[in-house]
Amino acid sequence: MLDFLEEHLPERLRPLLEKARELLPELTRKYAELMGVEYGSVKITSAQKRFGSCSGKNNICYSYILMQYPIEAIEYVVVHELAHTVHHDHSRDFYNLIAEYMPDYKQREKLLKK
Repeated sequence: MLDFLEEHLPERLRPLLEKARELLPELTRKYAELMGVEYGSVKITSAQKRFGSCSGKNNICYSYILMQYPIEAIEYVVVHELAHTVHHDHSRDFYNLIAEYMPDYKQREKLLKK
């Protein structure tokens, strides 16, 4: 049975959704363990304006569109969202936490703007 997203997603984009559902929960678990942080759930969405988000309850959403980018960019978004489980802002401490686990995050972030 198809869920709402699958039902309304054009057939040509479904491989991206499948890849996102396979890869993003796995990467989130891997980096959460590395960073020593906890999160609620992982959800894949069709968001067009942002690649990821983290709720106040530490539930993380990723857009399947992220799958069109290199793995380095995808990993950056995962670490970025996990950093929000500690710092719910974009403060210096937030970016210092990202840099601790991904020193090249600025280069990775640039990949998302191409």
